[in-house]
Amino acid sequence: MKFLDVALSAVCASLLTRQTEGEYLSTDTYYHKKEILGPAMWHFNGAGTVMYSVDGSKVLKNMTNSGAHVAEGSRDDAVTYFSLASDGHRFVWGGSYGRPYNRVETFDIDTGEPVGYMKTCSTPLDLQYHPLRQEMWLRCAQNIKDKGHAGEIDVFSVNSLSSDFELINLNETARPYGRLAVHSSLGNYGFASAYNIPYLARMDLSSKEVVNEIQLPKAYGSYDMTYSPVNKHVYVRTRICCTCGSEDADQLSCGRGDGSPVLVENGPSASAEEQLGVCSSGCEGSKADTIGAYEVDTVSLQVVGNHNIEDTSGFGCDPVASPDGKFIVLLGNNAGKSVRIITPNGNGEKSSTAADIQTDFQGGTPGRTVVSDYAFIQDETRNILVLAASTDNNVVVVDLDDNYRMRKFALTSDAESSGGSSRTVEWAVDSNFVWVNGADASAHYILEFPSANIDDAFVARTLTDVAGGKTMYVENYERRATMEQMAKMIGASSPDTSSSGSASPGESNSGKSTTIGELGETNEMGVMGETNEVGALSNEKSSDESKIDIVGIIALVVACVALVGNLVYVMGSSKSSSTGARDTDGVSLGSKDVA
Repeated sequence: MKFLDVALSAVCASLLTRQTEGEYLSTDTYYHKKEILGPAMWHFNGAGTVMYSVDGSKVLKNMTNSGAHVAEGSRDDAVTYFSLASDGHRFVWGGSYGRPYNRVETFDIDTGEPVGYMKTCSTPLDLQYHPLRQEMWLRCAQNIKDKGHAGEIDVFSVNSLSSDFELINLNETARPYGRLAVHSSLGNYGFASAYNIPYLARMDLSSKEVVNEIQLPKAYGSYDMTYSPVNKHVYVRTRICCTCGSEDADQLSCGRGDGSPVLVENGPSASAEEQLGVCSSGCEGSKADTIGAYEVDTVSLQVVGNHNIEDTSGFGCDPVASPDGKFIVLLGNNAGKSVRIITPNGNGEKSSTAADIQTDFQGGTPGRTVVSDYAFIQDETRNILVLAASTDNNVVVVDLDDNYRMRKFALTSDAESSGGSSRTVEWAVDSNFVWVNGADASAHYILEFPSANIDDAFVARTLTDVAGGKTMYVENYERRATMEQMAKMIGASSPDTSSSGSASPGESNSGKSTTIGELGETNEMGVMGETNEVGALSNEKSSDESKIDIVGIIALVVACVALVGNLVYVMGSSKSSSTGARDTDGVSLGSKDVA
């Protein structure tokens, strides 16, 4: 131990000596003075970004109208984000459209400051982070070969934003809109859907090639998609063809055009002969939308079955998964009357129907999806699903551990829906707060879940004059993992640092909360002489109890930070869980798989 103390003291002395020699570089000063926001809700709108405390009581940082946009020249002088994602340790990413080019923008995860942008393919729809590869993957709607983006799937290195990689090209059709699935449990492979291609593409992420085409029987294409690491299955919504233009047709209207001869393979109008009709999104919710979502095994590369909503209220559904992959929710084209929950079984086995939740949202049109967003609250004591619709002012909460018990309550007393075209829902992870927007009222409703009992949930705060946009929860999970590991190491090396009694998690011996995760509120290293979760430094210590003086303690702490930081970097630990008992990707970087 004495040898370790001497070595650590030497490290500390070296650092202190460098400071006294006036060798602080500008980068050193930046990191030394860097003000960390900590866990926060980030709200992106056309004028910039606002960062709120998770309970909505404080604005931590306001970057609207600050001239801090990553890139200039966006449409209507506003930034439109198709997709947002966090890598959990360095950046927050936004796929945006702006003249004269499409791009992916990055922001510092600790401060929210704009970092840079990368030009990319057309209409950047879907960002997905791959923690093992430390890469952010992007699904676009169309390649732009004449501008150097010859593919619909792009990739960016978290560790080298200036690197430019080859894109994956799906096919030569016009704008093959679709979604993307990458995950640590999928390793070197990813999957992509396309609305006008009747197969699911399996991609080699290293060679940037489509290596397998998984046929989707009787489908025109596919679109919305989610993945469960529980059974390693992909759930993908199918797009089909249907008849249109008459009372007896699958769809009364043919949409913008008059229809054309198509092959209808599903529903009451199915025939081996071509009929007047349309394909893809124009057939969602129609009588021909009988497949719903296919379930595909990513190991055998086979379709193991299909799922749809209850057939008494509509047809077709979009699958979404809980962060841990244990629940798949089917959001149906049934005017918000119900959602279906299915649960994965073993690999290669079709999932089972668990429950039909009678949400009964009002104001929806038959054949349309009105449940516009969702969030899962998942921790050691809670397993709750939150659903919201764009057509009324109610939210539905479901206790997934209590026989799918449901409760519905109002966000506001206003009669007219504030949901706008789409209502968003986001849980501030490991907190009691869920944010639900009301775009038409320029509002955010902050729900509080003080316990595991869904009957205790209520609207705790309403923020007004909030510009429309997208909201996501952001936290530096790598920093939290480092601090938690450091606390364990210091605790192990100092067994007698606390006085009589010990504080409960999240609370110091003085009773003041000093949660390590909220680094914007507390010092990362703690304050000497005060009690905190990193370790209590006693001012009363006899020479018989320890031979380590205050300089040795400082050296130990500094060295531990460096040691753990380097260890985390080398091991590539890009995110973690506060409970320490979840899957690698089980703890999402938000309350859902962001699409």
